[in-house]
Amino acid sequence: MSTLPAPALEASEAPASVRFQGLWLFSPRADLSILLLPTLLLLASVWLASLTGEGSQGFAQGIGRWTSQYVFLNGTHVILTFLLVGTRRELLHTTPSQSRLLVGGSAAVFALTSALLWYADAHAPLLALLLGAGIHVLAAHHTLSQVKGLWALHGLRGRVAGAPPLSESERTLQRQFVPVALTLMMIRSLALPVTSALGSRPMVNIGQAESGSLPHGLIWVLLAVWGVFAAKLVLALRGPPGQSGPRRVYVLAHVAVVAVYLVWPLWGAILSAGIHGLEYFFLTGRMLQPTPSEATARLRGPRVWAAMVAVMAPIILVGVANSPFVTLVDGATGGAATAFFLRQQPLWSLGVIATNGVVLAHYFADAFLYRFRIPRVREVTLPRLGLG
Repeated sequence: MSTLPAPALEASEAPASVRFQGLWLFSPRADLSILLLPTLLLLASVWLASLTGEGSQGFAQGIGRWTSQYVFLNGTHVILTFLLVGTRRELLHTTPSQSRLLVGGSAAVFALTSALLWYADAHAPLLALLLGAGIHVLAAHHTLSQVKGLWALHGLRGRVAGAPPLSESERTLQRQFVPVALTLMMIRSLALPVTSALGSRPMVNIGQAESGSLPHGLIWVLLAVWGVFAAKLVLALRGPPGQSGPRRVYVLAHVAVVAVYLVWPLWGAILSAGIHGLEYFFLTGRMLQPTPSEATARLRGPRVWAAMVAVMAPIILVGVANSPFVTLVDGATGGAATAFFLRQQPLWSLGVIATNGVVLAHYFADAFLYRFRIPRVREVTLPRLGLG
C-alpha cells in the first residue's frame, strides 16, 4: 500500500483499501453499531412476536417501539438540540436572524403545539388524531432529511480523505431521496392497511372508515417504484475506484430501511426510529466536543456524554411511566405499579404533551441550525464535525 496520506492520493490511483480508511463519519464501531443495534432489536422483537403468536401489534412490538424511543434515544434526543445551542453559543449567531429563529421560533412552536395537543386531548378527539398524523408526517420528513444530511457529510468526509466526489447522478438521486421516500412511506402508513386482513386500518389512524383505505395490494406498486429508485442509486454508487465504502454502506442501509417500512410499516418505524435516535446522539456528541480554538472549554470528553444523558433524563422518566414493562412489574407487586402510575396520570399526560412540544420545536430548530447551503453556517458548523 502507498505510504502517502489519503488526501494526497489521486482518485484514479486510490487502492481499494483506501475506500474504508478514514472515511467513517464517526468511527467504524459507531457507524456500524448505529445501523446494526436497531436491526438486532427489530429481529429480536419479530422473533418474540412469533414465539408468543401475538402478531405485530402485541407486547413484542410494544417493547421494540419503546426500546427504539428510550434506549436508542429517538424519543429523547430532541432536547439535545437546545443543549447544543445553549453551550456552543456561536451556533446561535451564524446569521443575523439565527438567534431569533432558534430561540423565539422554537419557543413559539413549543407553546402552540403544547396548547393544541392539550386542547385536543381534552376536547377534540378527531383533532387529536389529525395532529398525531401531522406529527407522524413531520417526523418522517425530519428523519429522511437527516439521512440526506449525513449522506452529504459522508461525501464531504470522502473528499477530505481523497475519495472522488459524488457523481452528478448520485447528487440528483440525493436531492430526490426525501420527496420520493416520504411520498411512498406516507401512502403506506396513512392510506394502506397494515395487513391484508379485511377491515384492517392503516398504521396511522386519522378516523378512516374500515372500508375507506386503499387496497393492500398497492404495496407492490410502492415497492416497484422504490425498487426503480434503488436500482438507479446502486448504479450511481458504483462510481470510479476509490469511492467511499462507508458512504455506500450507509446509503444502501437506509434504502433497505425504507423497503422494510413499505412492507411492514410498524416494524419499519421501529427500525427507522432507532437508527435516527442513535445518529442524532452521536452527531450531537461530536458537535459538543470543543474545537482546537476552544482550549478552555469545560464541557469536553466524558462530560459531554454525561451532560447529554442528564438533559434527557426528564423525557426518560416519561418513557418509564409509559413502559410496557410496567405490566411485568405488576406481577411481582400485585398491581401496585399500575396503581401508582394511574394516580400520576394527569402529570404523565402533561409530560407526554410537553415532550411532543419539544419534538416539534426540535424539528423547527434543526431546519435552521443545519442550513449548510449558507456559507456562514458551513464555516461555523463543519469544523465542529471535524470537516472544516
